[in-house]
Amino acid sequence: MARANFGIILAAGRGTRFGKLKQFVRVRAKPLLYYSLRAFELCPAVSEYVVVTNPEKISLVRRMVRDFRAQKVRMIVPGGPQRMDSVAAGLKVLPESGYVALHDAARPLIVPEMLSQGFQAVQKSRAVTFGGPLTDTVKELRGNRIIRTLERKNLVATQTPQFFELELLRRAYARLQKEQLLVTDECQAVEFIGIQPVVLINPRLNLKVTYPADLTLCEALL
Repeated sequence: MARANFGIILAAGRGTRFGKLKQFVRVRAKPLLYYSLRAFELCPAVSEYVVVTNPEKISLVRRMVRDFRAQKVRMIVPGGPQRMDSVAAGLKVLPESGYVALHDAARPLIVPEMLSQGFQAVQKSRAVTFGGPLTDTVKELRGNRIIRTLERKNLVATQTPQFFELELLRRAYARLQKEQLLVTDECQAVEFIGIQPVVLINPRLNLKVTYPADLTLCEALL
């Protein structure tokens, strides 16, 4: 029996570098969060998904879901101060088994085909992420001094969506909480328990909106 595919859209960031809650900034007359909702709604591989947002924005997201006629939203839950807290909040309201795609609402260029591709790959590999090749020469620093040049062909910039077997990700998060470890993405979480995620090279530009200037490029690409 095939296991169901779920999603967690992370929209609880505080917008420290952006200056405000970027997930609600309007681009082409729609909040940035809308574009992630649309991809999960339109992907036939997705059964249900959870939206994790700022506690004070729960009512706003409920209105968005209603206004955009989103049908697959399982629940809208409050996030925490750290990304890890928000992921844990989303996991709490999902079934015990199946697969999950985690995606940052700050990446609005996601398309349904990316979700379908990731869910197909995770059934074989248990942990999968999209990533992009690096085009710049990358240096390792000590203070403000370059100490070595890293081999670019062996490096990748990981992105979201990232895909996991639910049981695996829960086990990884239990380890993080027990040992009080911090991670910057979910691939790093499963790496701590000995899993080597598979990378799907993304041929599309998968921009993450970080600074206000990114909105101009984002609008053009959308």
